[in-house]
Amino acid sequence: MKILLKLALLLAFSFSLSAQITAVLKKFPTRSPEIAIRNDSTVDLTAFAVSMMPVKQGAEDSAPFLVYVDSTVDSDRLAVGYQQQTEMPLPPNHQYGVAVPDRLQDGQRMALFEPPIVTAAIFADGTTAGDPALLARLMSRRCNMLQAVELALEMLSDAGRHNVPRGQLIGQFKMMADSVRHWYLPGEQQVGRRLYEGIVEKLTNLPALQLGSPFPPTHFVEQEATVLNRQRTLLLESQPGLPYTATVRR
Repeated sequence: MKILLKLALLLAFSFSLSAQITAVLKKFPTRSPEIAIRNDSTVDLTAFAVSMMPVKQGAEDSAPFLVYVDSTVDSDRLAVGYQQQTEMPLPPNHQYGVAVPDRLQDGQRMALFEPPIVTAAIFADGTTAGDPALLARLMSRRCNMLQAVELALEMLSDAGRHNVPRGQLIGQFKMMADSVRHWYLPGEQQVGRRLYEGIVEKLTNLPALQLGSPFPPTHFVEQEATVLNRQRTLLLESQPGLPYTATVRR
């Protein structure tokens, strides 16, 4: 309940925001269009979300274009050939390029998405800017990632204490990945899937152990726990805090 109240407070504050980032759709004759995100504030931009509606709404593939870019959480993967152009955090007066998929038809590039461009932003000092609903989803993405990290830590630690067979442990992480792989879940709720899938891949690629050796190996659990704890700390120390009350840029 407290988190919901603070989210509501964030939304109320966000309505009075002035723009601290600029989003411009750039078109090119020989490649896909690109949204140029410019940091107009005086501090680093640590996360942003950008969205556009499809040109043909109501079609089977008419889901909005939505990309999250965050220095504390892996950014969304775009299709091959549609990669972002720069790194986060984004310093003041710098630009970040997000490629927008289009369609080549009869030798001409056809737009799949069109303005207006909706944005939300989080800055290094914990202040925020942009669309309140999109901002809430951006913060929800961080919360869901923290949950996934802590769950993965718990599962690996428990497996290390009880010598869980390789197949069983892989199955558990596959089940966790599948649990968030549903079309009806928004992207911010699926953010932990790649974490679970990455652990599945690492467990699968572990070399064969001598008969009777514990699984997962102690060194593997310790190594993964170090990585996960580092990410957990990064998320917990990110600004605004989780749960949080946002300070609005004016």
